[in-house]
Amino acid sequence: MEKHTSITLRRIRQFIDFQLRENLISQPTPLPTSLAVAAFADESTARKSKAFGPVSVGDTWGPAYQEGWYHITGKLPPIPEGQAPILVYGPNPEFKWETHPNVEGTIWQNNTQVGGLDFGHEYFRLNPAEPKIDLLLQTYAHNKETTVFRPEKPRTPQPEKFEGFGVAFLDEERLPLFYDAEFALDLLESFDETDPARHLLIRTLNEVCNTFQEENHRTWRDCRKLIKNALGSITTETGHTLYAMGHAHLDTAWLWPLSVTKLKMAHTTSVQLGLAERYPGHLYVHSQASQYEWLEQNHPQLFDRVKKAIKAGNWEPVGSMWVEADCNLTGGESLVRQFLYGRQYFREKLGVNCVDMFLPDVFGYCAALPQILQKFNISAFSTQKLSWNSINKIPHNTFWWQGIDGSKIFSHFPPADTYIADCSPKQIAQSVKNHRDHARSDQSLYLFGFGDGGGGPTEWHIERLNRARLAPGLPMIESKSKMRDFYKTVMEESRDLLTWSGELYLEFHRGTYTSQAETKANNRKCEFLLRDAELLATFDPEYPANYPAEDLERAWKIVLLNQFHDIIPGSSVKEVYDEAARDYAEAIMITQKVINSSIKRQAASLKTSHLNTPVALYHQANLETQAETSHLTDQTIQSIVCGSEVLPVQQVEQFGESKLIFPTPSNAHNSVAVAGFSSEPAPNLPRLKVSNRKLENEDWIVRFDPNGNITSITSQDDTPLEFIIPGRLANLFQILDDRPPFWDAWDTELYAQETVQDLTKSTSFEIVERGPVRVAVELTKTFGNSTIKQRISLGPTPGIRFDTWADWQEAHKFLKVLFPINVNTTKATCEIQYGHVERPTHRNTSWEAAKFEVCAQKWVDLSEGGHGCALINTGKYGHDIHNSDLRLSLLRSPKAPDPTCDMGIHQFTYVLLPHFDQVPQSDVIEAAYSINAPCHVVPIVQHEGHDIPSAPYIQTSSRNLIVESVKKAEKSNHRIIRLYEAHNTRGHASLHTSEPVKRAWLCDLEENPLQELEVADGAVHIGYLPFEILTVALEH
Repeated sequence: MEKHTSITLRRIRQFIDFQLRENLISQPTPLPTSLAVAAFADESTARKSKAFGPVSVGDTWGPAYQEGWYHITGKLPPIPEGQAPILVYGPNPEFKWETHPNVEGTIWQNNTQVGGLDFGHEYFRLNPAEPKIDLLLQTYAHNKETTVFRPEKPRTPQPEKFEGFGVAFLDEERLPLFYDAEFALDLLESFDETDPARHLLIRTLNEVCNTFQEENHRTWRDCRKLIKNALGSITTETGHTLYAMGHAHLDTAWLWPLSVTKLKMAHTTSVQLGLAERYPGHLYVHSQASQYEWLEQNHPQLFDRVKKAIKAGNWEPVGSMWVEADCNLTGGESLVRQFLYGRQYFREKLGVNCVDMFLPDVFGYCAALPQILQKFNISAFSTQKLSWNSINKIPHNTFWWQGIDGSKIFSHFPPADTYIADCSPKQIAQSVKNHRDHARSDQSLYLFGFGDGGGGPTEWHIERLNRARLAPGLPMIESKSKMRDFYKTVMEESRDLLTWSGELYLEFHRGTYTSQAETKANNRKCEFLLRDAELLATFDPEYPANYPAEDLERAWKIVLLNQFHDIIPGSSVKEVYDEAARDYAEAIMITQKVINSSIKRQAASLKTSHLNTPVALYHQANLETQAETSHLTDQTIQSIVCGSEVLPVQQVEQFGESKLIFPTPSNAHNSVAVAGFSSEPAPNLPRLKVSNRKLENEDWIVRFDPNGNITSITSQDDTPLEFIIPGRLANLFQILDDRPPFWDAWDTELYAQETVQDLTKSTSFEIVERGPVRVAVELTKTFGNSTIKQRISLGPTPGIRFDTWADWQEAHKFLKVLFPINVNTTKATCEIQYGHVERPTHRNTSWEAAKFEVCAQKWVDLSEGGHGCALINTGKYGHDIHNSDLRLSLLRSPKAPDPTCDMGIHQFTYVLLPHFDQVPQSDVIEAAYSINAPCHVVPIVQHEGHDIPSAPYIQTSSRNLIVESVKKAEKSNHRIIRLYEAHNTRGHASLHTSEPVKRAWLCDLEENPLQELEVADGAVHIGYLPFEILTVALEH
């Protein structure tokens, strides 16, 4: 036998597959079934429906994602000795996982969810004491045409094909032997070829094949003894402990819409609660407060059972967040609200204070997170996603992660490199071998169960784990400790852990910074509208009585939900983005209503009787920018009067829309002001010039070639400075062939940059605006089936403004725009949440080369000692920076999983801001806020009032302190001000509000007071550290 090991192993595998596995489940007896293609709230509602009709094997129904209910009836056949009756789907149950059955759903009985079927849970145990079968299964029609790497095929209207339900029998005597033999076979693969333990197990399993007799069940028990004795004779130990926890990574949306996820949550929950009843020591962990809320709203009985399981120690809520959010694209305040709403829900509804950020599948982690976690009193962070890096591997599994401000958070990467582990001995052993910090830590996390679509662990997982607990050569298995216990133990027992400083960049899925452009633009728009709505409502004359807390929470939760790591990145099916567009429209409507109502109330005390066509204005920014309104069509309007300012107004026709544009009045910066329009021209007009090849204002001269490509940007001074590399073209549109090897919507690869096509030719280039507010030229370019129109202007917007319209109709093409900046630098400064990071622009090492596409929030800057250029965006996130070439990623065209991704009309704006000095001393940060924050123009009526301009709502004495959020406190009527230090400096500052402050407190991010602050003359005095996030509670 020793001479023929490969043959022996083949014999053993055939024995396990053909003599054990294939005989575990008997051929099923078909059960009569009826079908209702409809959605019902619960079983009792379904049973009252007349929508059910007979269904036969081969019948189809749909469309994709349509909910349906099967009603399964019948009687139990006589039960053979040693057999357990089970419900199965399909004619040939296989006792194989992720292959059968082709149905997914929740089983209802007596108006209670009692379990489910899915690709990992292929049978449901029936009660042998109940001879009558009367079950309902809540399910949905699968979209079988969706993949992640090729275009979706045309869908059939009825994709779900009925395969039939049946009652079968599970051989409970054969099953333990199957588990033992399969486990031993997998265990021997974890030993080296020359290890005596490997050969012992091969000999033992060969003897099992010799001993087993199908008709003699005593030999089955003898076979189990052979395996047990062999395992007991091996004494290898690892000295490592795995904390094993059941998990079902349930994507909030992905290859299915939200409606299906709600079904999946109920299904997964009922399956795991049933598993805990069969295995009382089973612990299941589940994240995402939003999914618990769905359960609470749609299935209150099931939700109550989860609460009982939490108390019993079988279920642990983890993660702290509202959803498992993307951490590159999500704004800083949005990240805070993810934790604020998530932790609040877990604490108030489930009685749990989460201690961790659990994000196993997110596409990179910004360097602001350690501080955010610390200020929420969160002690630990866990993910496995960095194991997906395509080039470089993070050298740690257990370490401290340090953010941009110096905050550190305990971090752990489970060394199994998966969140859906299978509990096989080989994988368990690999978890120990793969651990990179043995000298410093002896424990690691192990997450097992079927995931992505939910479902979680099965009996198979737990039976394997029970055997692994006693097996030689494997780590100690701890499966009763909660995740919080794991973190506590590891932090206490680890030795001299090392530190990783800066962002955790995922070398994969870089295309997610750009895919589904409309969703990303809506996210940015809503984040700024919420910023305005909350501040205005907080300083409303009727505050706090009129504070629209429920409306604002609704809008926030819409935005937070769509920041899930497969929605905002652009990696879901089309239905997800159709729903997201509807959701964002609702959030915009809510916030705009709050904004307009509050502006009108605050303008009610200001005199407008002397104004023609009065409007109220508000702009939450410190710098002048372009304001616009489309509700006035009077062609005689030439100026706007706001207090002592008379500013020019210009009629503009842009991309089919007529509007008035004007500079934002100074009185409207951070306060509500009233203004009126006039037919008289403004007395002082800005210096503006335009010709066929040049735009000019007081600061800059922009020169073009005949096709509208920029050849030069120089400053207006005695010694003009050139900001574009001489001889190069700027604002140059480029097309890349974008064909990643597998994950279509997710990835873009470096080789795409070898295929660049410059769009130098224009079909038109002309002067379209000559002032008095701005001057502009417009160009048109075409490529393939697509058209790009762009208006380039100089005016009140800081820098050079590029308003762009695109009809994008491509396949596997990537649109970028290039600016070759005339600076000598090896680093780019990129804004992230609550600060910025510096990234190398060279590719000296594999770590730097891997960052060929990076994510930034509102701006990226290239500078040398005396000057530089910032590229500011209003909803784009992907950037490509090499040496002094700065490219903004605009549009992609992947075809899977959404074949219509980014097809159609887009409008977006970006601004190039040349500047002197380094970023902290320039206007870059303020300009990015000013350009992204809309100036609200609200029509009002003429009325009497005072004519004293309103004081700014909030001012700081230091320009490096940025006001990110103003809101009502969660538990009181105090006003909460969230600021952050933006220049990487430390110091002291004063905070002034439009109303004198009586008392103030520095708080954590959950608004718990930490210390009382000094208040003098109605202003708050506060110290700050580099990149520090400050949350201040004010009593007025």
